[in-house]
Amino acid sequence: MPLDSSLTLVLTRPSPDTLWNLRADLLLLADQLPPAERGLADWSLVITNQFHRYLADLQSKMTAHEFSQLASQMDIGSIGLLALQDVVTDREQLFKKLFLGGLSEGLMVLAALQYAKAWKTEVTLVNDEALWWLFDGLWQVSRQLRPGLPADTRRAQIESLLGPVRSADVEPPVKAAIIARLFQVLLISSLGWAAPQP
Repeated sequence: MPLDSSLTLVLTRPSPDTLWNLRADLLLLADQLPPAERGLADWSLVITNQFHRYLADLQSKMTAHEFSQLASQMDIGSIGLLALQDVVTDREQLFKKLFLGGLSEGLMVLAALQYAKAWKTEVTLVNDEALWWLFDGLWQVSRQLRPGLPADTRRAQIESLLGPVRSADVEPPVKAAIIARLFQVLLISSLGWAAPQP
């Protein structure tokens, strides 16, 4: 798959630069789709855009050293995300795996980052805006993968996933690492259109 290299970098070392390259690869692949099928690619591009915006905003609020430390912490659990690439075509179980896998990876990051210092209020706002967008993104993925799920159940599942990250007790660097992981999970879930057909 032409985007293997750029996707792997986004999953292991997410940064505005790696997302720039992934976006370019996604655009190339999307142009090869019939026009009627480009909506799926558009959703992947929206996620990539929001993830890029989040990391760029986060980077602008941090020193180079702080962002470098955060980037290295985001490597934790990246193997689990790389494995998720393989299940992207298993649509029936994908939603459950995304939530369980995303939550367990997030908790690993949470445990590894307990030592981190709190950031300024601006970083908290950047995180809160990303969580706001992620709620909508997760809702859309849930609606697509499990259309028969009652709306109140859908809401409860998303709230249970995002609730711990929204807590005021969670330090901003911990939130940032988990939010990045959730963006990665959403991105993987959107790439079924780019998977090679059997």
